[in-house]
Amino acid sequence: MAARHVGQAILPVTLVAALLALNAWADGEPEAGQEAGPEAEQEAEQEDEQEQTLFRGMPDADGRLEVFGFCGSCHSIDLVLQQGLSRPVWEEVLVEMARDQEMPPLPPEIEAKVLNYLQEYYGPDRKARRKQAEKDPGSESVPPS
Repeated sequence: MAARHVGQAILPVTLVAALLALNAWADGEPEAGQEAGPEAEQEAEQEDEQEQTLFRGMPDADGRLEVFGFCGSCHSIDLVLQQGLSRPVWEEVLVEMARDQEMPPLPPEIEAKVLNYLQEYYGPDRKARRKQAEKDPGSESVPPS
């Protein structure tokens, strides 16, 4: 039974990773030693923009893929990103999701990645918003914490 839960837990992340890998392969990355021209640079900028759109502005850091895959597989990732919860509350949310919503329990190493990412970027101080505001000064203003 536990193996079934682990398989269900890994599936969302595996699918997102496969989509990203397929997208990179289809775009044909330049071979080592080749320089990218202006067209390649423009393409890379467009890909970064598409990735930011896909990930709803989530900072590219360890745990982003897991949070996006696990949380976004059941509901809108925006629901997660707007919370601003402390780590102990995020831990309780994961327990409640497994207990009440039939989410498969996360393997400990993945749970740690998810909690670390949520604590770092979507905790009470909302570093992710400030980081986005620094990248795009025209975006919504974020008061300092």
